[in-house]
Amino acid sequence: MQDFRKIHNVEDLRAAAAAYLPKPVFDFIDGGAEDEVALRNNRSVFERVRFRPRTMADVQVRSIETTLLGKPAGAPIGIAPMGGLSSFSPNAELAMARACAAANIPYGLSTAAGISMEDLRAAVPEARLWFQLYVFRDDRINEALVSRAQEAGYEALLVTTDTHVAPKRERDRRNGFSLSLDKTPRNIMHVLSRPRWIRDVLVGAGLPTMPNLAVHAPEIVDNLSATKFFSQNRRYGFDYAHLRVMRRMWKGKLLVKGVMRPDEAMQVLECGADGIVMSNHGGRNLESAAAPLEMLPEVVDAVGKRMHVLLDSGFRRGTDVVKALALGAEGVLMGRPAAFAVAAGGEAGVSHLVALTRDEIDRTLGYLGCTAIDQLGRDHVLVDRAMPGRNEPGL
Repeated sequence: MQDFRKIHNVEDLRAAAAAYLPKPVFDFIDGGAEDEVALRNNRSVFERVRFRPRTMADVQVRSIETTLLGKPAGAPIGIAPMGGLSSFSPNAELAMARACAAANIPYGLSTAAGISMEDLRAAVPEARLWFQLYVFRDDRINEALVSRAQEAGYEALLVTTDTHVAPKRERDRRNGFSLSLDKTPRNIMHVLSRPRWIRDVLVGAGLPTMPNLAVHAPEIVDNLSATKFFSQNRRYGFDYAHLRVMRRMWKGKLLVKGVMRPDEAMQVLECGADGIVMSNHGGRNLESAAAPLEMLPEVVDAVGKRMHVLLDSGFRRGTDVVKALALGAEGVLMGRPAAFAVAAGGEAGVSHLVALTRDEIDRTLGYLGCTAIDQLGRDHVLVDRAMPGRNEPGL
């Protein structure tokens, strides 16, 4: 049982996850593409944004409640969709959804999740669930997945567009890991060194089999066949014509995940999307990609209030979240921190992450002289000249 009194931040959760998971599984979460320049920049960019505190203010009573996609939320955060979570912790997606429901924040379920969208909805009927779609070559599969999410009452559809090319993640290549683990002598030793993980995941719950896809692909019978189908049947291309078709199919909020440029954001808006999730896939795809936070001001200036603008990639603290909000984001989705948290302690780990982040957001609001999220603006931050879209005084 994890003693969360000793867990004070995401780095502590990361260390706890590393102690629980076999090294190849941990590296799958922790690593990035090629030389991991984008991965490191996702963090270092936050150091180029600093606060301009306002001290002459009454901040005794504060609230971090807000609205996300037009609905009340307990905080300006959610948990990003991630595939393979059940390799990190048994019933990981269920733990995520329950923790999010308790905090009244959204949870994004991946196409590659280890639980079906229907089973998750039945298990956590009160949760705000968003479904993330990876697009496949067979349109019948895409249409079926979208229809199922609609029928199950998912609030939003997130169409991921930043994986048109298979990434080169060198940690995973060295480890022989791609949602499944090669049975090499070194990997066997790594696994044997983590008996709790063996008990909980390998022997207990078992490795994930992507049940959302298995319904439509009889050849999926285990983890290996699921991984093979997923990699061989993806449509590595999604354009505006496809997006218009998706808009006609989906009746709820439609978000495009992976858009980073103002020109693309404008065209996505013209296609009828309700918003975007700015993302470089956590630095896991394109090496040396700009961080979403770097591009945020340009995108917000282009689209104004006409669409929802959220972002992920690199967020570790509540201060990071407040910086994004001050630069115009509506909310932030957290990915890796939640993966670390669920590996470190299941639902309790995710709840602890949410509590830590909420506390840091609230604390930062007070230092900035704000009592509510909607009081944040660009005048609360000072940004280095290297950041694009700089306007005085704050940016």
